[in-house]
Order: sequence, then C-alpha cells, then structure tokens
Amino acid sequence: MATMASAIVTGLLCLLPVTAQIQYKETIWSSVIFTRYGERTPLILPEQNVLTPLGAQQLYSAGSSFRKRYIAPPSDSFGANLVIQGISTYEIDNSQLYAMSTVDEFVVASAQAFIQGLYPPLRASSNNTVLNSISILANGSNIDFPLDGYQYPQIYTASDLDPNSIWLAGEANCPAYSLSDAEYFSSQDFVQTCMTNDEFYKSLEPSMLNGELPHSILGYRNAYNIFDYLSYGYTHNRAIKDNLPLSDLAKARMLADQWVYSMNGNISANGYLSGDRIRTIAGQTLAAEIMGLLFNSIETSGSANKISLLFGSFEPFVAFAALARLPSLNTNFYGLPDFGSSMVFELFSVDVNNSGVYPSIDELNVRFLFRNGTNVTSELISYPLFGRGPSQIHMTFQEFLEGMEDIMLPSVGDWCNTCGSVSIFCSVYANSTSNTNGRGSNSSSNKHHSSGLKPALAGVIGAIVALAIGGLLLAVAMLLGGFRMHRVKTKRRSALGGFKGGEKLASDPDLTTGKAGAGVTVSSQGHSRVGSWELDESHKAEAANSVLPKRPASMWRPSSEDGDISVNHFSAPVKVDERV
Repeated sequence: MATMASAIVTGLLCLLPVTAQIQYKETIWSSVIFTRYGERTPLILPEQNVLTPLGAQQLYSAGSSFRKRYIAPPSDSFGANLVIQGISTYEIDNSQLYAMSTVDEFVVASAQAFIQGLYPPLRASSNNTVLNSISILANGSNIDFPLDGYQYPQIYTASDLDPNSIWLAGEANCPAYSLSDAEYFSSQDFVQTCMTNDEFYKSLEPSMLNGELPHSILGYRNAYNIFDYLSYGYTHNRAIKDNLPLSDLAKARMLADQWVYSMNGNISANGYLSGDRIRTIAGQTLAAEIMGLLFNSIETSGSANKISLLFGSFEPFVAFAALARLPSLNTNFYGLPDFGSSMVFELFSVDVNNSGVYPSIDELNVRFLFRNGTNVTSELISYPLFGRGPSQIHMTFQEFLEGMEDIMLPSVGDWCNTCGSVSIFCSVYANSTSNTNGRGSNSSSNKHHSSGLKPALAGVIGAIVALAIGGLLLAVAMLLGGFRMHRVKTKRRSALGGFKGGEKLASDPDLTTGKAGAGVTVSSQGHSRVGSWELDESHKAEAANSVLPKRPASMWRPSSEDGDISVNHFSAPVKVDERV
C-alpha cells in the first residue's frame, strides 16, 4: 500500500509542471478611442479659436502613449500582449486606422497631432525611409516624404450639414436639448447657485477677466466660459498667474464642473419625449458610434478598424459617463475631463494558444478604460460600466452590447425625432425611427447608421410625386379652362458669366471631370472630395441605410454637406427658360 501511495504522489507531481505550463493570453483585436481636443484659445475671445502649441503637445503625447500600448511597446515593458493583432508597426495603413473629427479647426488639429504621436515620421520611428514601388525613381534612387517621412492619415470631418456629425456632437443643433438647458436656467438649483456665488464672480472681474465678459453676464450662468478663460490665462498670462489664487481657480473649476454636469449629465431631465434623457443626447449618439465601429471590426474579422479614433468636445464625455453610471466610481467623471483625455473601448479575446485566428463573437470581450489628461501622472485605468461591481471590469461582448443598447440612440432618424431638429438632413427622416434594437443581422461591413428612406430615394420619390400632381393640374386647366402655353422671349443672361456664360464667377464651385468621364470632384471651402461615390462607388451611398450603426471601412461616405454635387454627363441638356 505504501508503495502504491508513493507511486500516486509521484505521478501527481509529474503532472504539476504540465499544468503550470497552461497560460491564458489576451489578444487585442480592436480599440475605439474618443479623445477631447487639446488646449485651445478661450471661447470668449473674439478671434477664431485655435489649438495652442501646448495643446498640440498634449495630443502628440496622447498619441505616443497609445503607440506604446497598441503598436510598438518599449522593449523593457510588459506590454507586448497589448499590441493589436496584425497592426502595421511603422507605416500608417488607412485600411486599419479610422479617424473622425468634428469640423472645428482646433479639433481637427488635435486629431492631426494625436496621429503624429501614434505614427511619427518614419525616420523617427524606425530610422528607415519608405521603400516601395512608389518611392523608387527610374534612376534607381529612393525619395522619401517631406519632414523625414511625415505620414498622412485620412481624417473624416463632419460639419453640421452632415448627418454623421451627430455621432460626435449629438447636442449640437438639437432644439430639445437647448430647451432643456434653458429650463435648467430657471430652476431653483440654478438660481440658488447663482446667488451663492455672485460675490465670488464679481471679485474676479477687476484684475482677472479684463473686461472680456460684460459685468451684466458675469456669474454662474457663464461658469464654463469663465473657468475656460481663467485656466488659459493662468497658463499663458503672468499677471493672472501672479494675482489669481489657486483656491479661486479651483473654485471656478468646481462651479464649471457643476454647470457642465447639470447641462450634460442629468439623466432624469426629459425633452419632447418621455424618458428621452435629452441632456445626455451627446452620450447616446456617441454610444451608437462606438458600437458601429466595433461591429465593423468584428464583421471584417479584425482587418478593418483596428484603431478607431474619435475627436470632439467634453459634452459626449460627460453624457456617456452619466449614462454608464461612472461618476459614482470616480469624481473625474463628474464635470470636465482635462484637455487630451481619452475614453477607450478595447475588444479582446482570451485563449491558451494565442493562435491569431479571429474568435467567434461569443469569445470576444470588452473593457472600458479612461485617462484624464496627458500629464506624466495620468494613467489609463479600467472601470466597470453600467453599475457593475469592481471585479467586473471585463464583460463579454454580448453583455456590453446589451448595456449599450439601453443608452444609445441608434439612428439619424431617432436623433431628428428626439431633438425636433430642423437640420437640412432631417427632412429625409421625418417621422421615422429605427426599427431595430441594434442587433440586426445585416452582415455588410460597408453599412452605417440608418433610419427611414435613403436620401437619394426620398428625393426621387418626391420629384416623381410633384411632377405627377403638377401634370394632372395642368391637364385639368387646359381641358376645362382653355389654358394654353406660349413661349416668352427673354434676354439672354450669358453676360452673368460663371457656368452660364464664358467666364467663371468667384462664387462658383470648382468642378473637375474625372478621367473616366463620369463623376465629379468638387472643391469647396473647408473640405474637398476626391472621386465619385455617385457612380462607380455607389455602394458607399448605401452606408446610410444599415440596420446596425456600422462604420464603413472606407473613409468616404455620402454626405449632405454643401459641395457634394452629383453631375450626370449623360442626362438631357438644360432647356431654355420657358414661361407661361
């Protein structure tokens, strides 16, 4: 018996090393990062707001930190297992990287600075130059991009005329949101806060605000703008730094936090619809965008949207944090995030072999991380979402999806109806809402948020109906009323120039016909488009009609922005002006 027991113990000991060798490893497949812009000039100043050099450095630092996490960790770090699977190490691959920004100059510049840190010039990151078929000249020499191999990312910017603008700034041009904010200004809480802090704001006027704000509007009503100005002055103006006590700056920040959270984090305030949580509208649309980008990555088995970068203001930060019940975990989620702060959503799997094979959706997990600011002491910290416990930082993708469905506004039509918006693109989505809970089975990765009719289809239907009604009315008038038409000779207007005559007006957009004789390139102020999505790239127009809030892998998508003009070279010529 003793011999048998000894044999059993020996056998178990032999198995221990085998068991110890089993190690579970994480594989990160995708990351969605929403980042607040860097320091800019104060909003209350009359000149155009621009990103400051300090702000550019803040965003460059943020981009560099994510490069170390996801792309090229230092050799002496333990971050090798955090590198995103299959991501390009040195050169930007725009099929892997997606970047979107609001149209504000300082936000776009922030995006550029961030990506400079994420993918620095080649000579700085690898001590190499580009060496491929496009860089080699006929004489055998190799030519590099300017600035030691500076790299050029694609950044999609959405103006207020673009329906995609709602995903990064859902509060903008939203009448229901503005009305709810106005209701806050008449609330007892607001009135009491104004009265309590009236003397504090008056004490700042003589030496700090320099008349930038009229005396009549100094007070808590402008708490954010006042702190914004004081913070900038404390950094850039020696007189303000010498005369403004840190305690006063801290109090101004506290009141600004209260103002910002009341305007964007109140989940009990409703607008036109019961339970719409209208003051968190920016977080609701951001949540839909995040889900769309993650779905794109999943549906392409991780080949697209390896890193998705979103850049905007503080409103989506505050609103999403309130919806996800984060303020109870950390005071950083109550009020303003610092310049350059980032919210991160990582899509990852855990397995034994780390084989590199894309997992099934049931094997995917999500975690949320937040970094407040870009100081050396700022850390990227994981937090549980949706009221989960401290030990539940990681959640399955299905659990994450269910939590996001409860807070997101999944379509442009839903946003238009919730806001009561009169934005130009909302006429297409009038009285339409999404018919999905976000779990649709549509598998095309080239589709995006949707609701109602496609803009092009709605226009065609409207034109046909209008022509039919007009034709019927005209026929009735001719049969019953003796109505007849004749041509009225008018003076030719070719002297106007532009495309109507021999000269081009300064106001006319520049049109360039592509080599294939179809499509049009339009140059207009603020942005430019290359190629044609109207014809040979028409599949991109379908991106606006997806069941899920999905982002196409391609950067170029149909837009309602002015300047996107469709020209058909094969349609009938324009007829001369005819009058009845």
